[in-house]
Amino acid sequence: MLFPIRDEVRSETAPLFTILLIGLNVTIFLFSSFGGALEAMVARFGFTPGAVIRNPEVIVSSIFLHANLLHLVSNMWFLWLYGDNIEDRFGRLPYLGLYLVSGAAGNLLHTIFTGFSTTMPVIGASGAVAGVMGSYVVCFPRARVKSIFFLVFYPIFFHVPALLLLGFWMIGEFWMALIAQPGDHVAHWAHVGGFLLGVLWGWPRRHRFASSRGWWW
Repeated sequence: MLFPIRDEVRSETAPLFTILLIGLNVTIFLFSSFGGALEAMVARFGFTPGAVIRNPEVIVSSIFLHANLLHLVSNMWFLWLYGDNIEDRFGRLPYLGLYLVSGAAGNLLHTIFTGFSTTMPVIGASGAVAGVMGSYVVCFPRARVKSIFFLVFYPIFFHVPALLLLGFWMIGEFWMALIAQPGDHVAHWAHVGGFLLGVLWGWPRRHRFASSRGWWW
């Protein structure tokens, strides 16, 4: 498996909201890690069909909770890798909107394809980050992403166009969603939903540049 470590696109503006989102996710994770708070927070703020009827805010609050350190780090790494360029291209408020709406869309698609019957709370920023990745594909399809592959213990580096790297990742997620068994702890449909929303969100904004807009928009 190729793991991306750096892209070649340089931003013209500071990734303020990307940093704030990462900081917020990390802070919430640290808070939930003390005193067994995670279980209670997932029960209150995690997303399930029943929970969203009682507490509609869980469709967004759930994307700021993470099950473990690996879950957090992987999501935040991909957000840092791709988020700065999308924040730079779209503007800060549209970028924040993309993040939140993609996370919500991922949760909803997961619910639809599980027949509204799942009782396992969905948490994590994966759908939101997938939305950022979907927008990255349409804005920077030819951008080369430096990636690493470990052949046993020997690292091999590749430069892969974003369209291929993220496109194959999306195909893999779609396939895994199709063959997932009940009780699967990875919400693959949430990744698919977030990514597709990101493509739709990014398409009309793909030619925007920092010089053509203001600080926030």
